[in-house]
Amino acid sequence: RLQKKDPAALSATERLILRINGQFPGDVGLFNIMFLNHCVLAPGQAMFLGPNLPHAYISGDCMEIMATSDNVVRAGFTPKFKDVKTLVGMLDYTCGKAPVLEGEAEHAGAVRLYKAPGSEVPEFALRQVKLESTQVVSLGSSVAPRTVICVSGGPIRLKADASHLASCVRDLKMSSVVVVGAGSSLELSLPEGSDTPALVFVASCHPCFE
Repeated sequence: RLQKKDPAALSATERLILRINGQFPGDVGLFNIMFLNHCVLAPGQAMFLGPNLPHAYISGDCMEIMATSDNVVRAGFTPKFKDVKTLVGMLDYTCGKAPVLEGEAEHAGAVRLYKAPGSEVPEFALRQVKLESTQVVSLGSSVAPRTVICVSGGPIRLKADASHLASCVRDLKMSSVVVVGAGSSLELSLPEGSDTPALVFVASCHPCFE
């Protein structure tokens, strides 16, 4: 029926169903689209997904950070095994809109902090760092290790140190990842003479535990 409908008259949900059906013909997961929120995030926006919430990434690139989990149950759009009985028993069936997070500005807007609501997920938080020109962003120290990844631009200069380690200065190219040990300070900047802006993400524990 939808395939015969005037494309101009299709709703956003109907267009999505046709597009996904083209990628996964006849997949039972198509029914999920009619029950889930269809969200389009702009650059800099984020979402928090609690446990047992079904979700799917449709298109585009995103940075995902996840708490420790020993159980991923699939609902559709995959050739992998789908455990229907376990899925039905574990799902959160609460209805409502999906809140979009804008993050909290830090360091005069050069950094945006994204964290789970309250302190219910102490394992992680995510910071987006935009480096430009001679700007230096100092993220201080943390009681837990941090993971740093440069996703665009670069190279970036990373400086870390700790009381029990020698100072470390390293230049990271785009797509490079480095783990900064617990207790170490962390400073990010562009190398001298570089005028190429860079986008960096830093994963850490929740700020209330830093």
